[in-house]
Amino acid sequence: MPETDTYLRADIFTLLIDTDFRLHPDTGTFSHYDGRPFTDEEQATVLLANRDELEAILEVRLLIDTEIQKKVGTAGLNIVLAPYDDQPDEDFTLGNVLTDRPQEGPSDIERLAYVMNGFVPHKQ
Repeated sequence: MPETDTYLRADIFTLLIDTDFRLHPDTGTFSHYDGRPFTDEEQATVLLANRDELEAILEVRLLIDTEIQKKVGTAGLNIVLAPYDDQPDEDFTLGNVLTDRPQEGPSDIERLAYVMNGFVPHKQ
């Protein structure tokens, strides 16, 4: 298979980054992520995207989504663990929570630890 040069046009790539590909119900066009419908010119520009540009935007979107999920997951974990940590510090770990937890409430943290490690907890 012969190698081909890939190229990305900045104007199209920039617009693709901000494209919500669901059709806007009022105009029948795509829209920006903030909800504004595309103008006819923007719609025509996006439709000119080549395969390289579409593949590149997919990679960028996957990276962005991965980073968002990491931040959301970390924030959620911090919220779950906060009640178990009296004095947060740099060395705080899930292991500390499991060993220093109050005896009346270990089940939710133990389930979380199992899930994080890919295990299914046994029913007691």
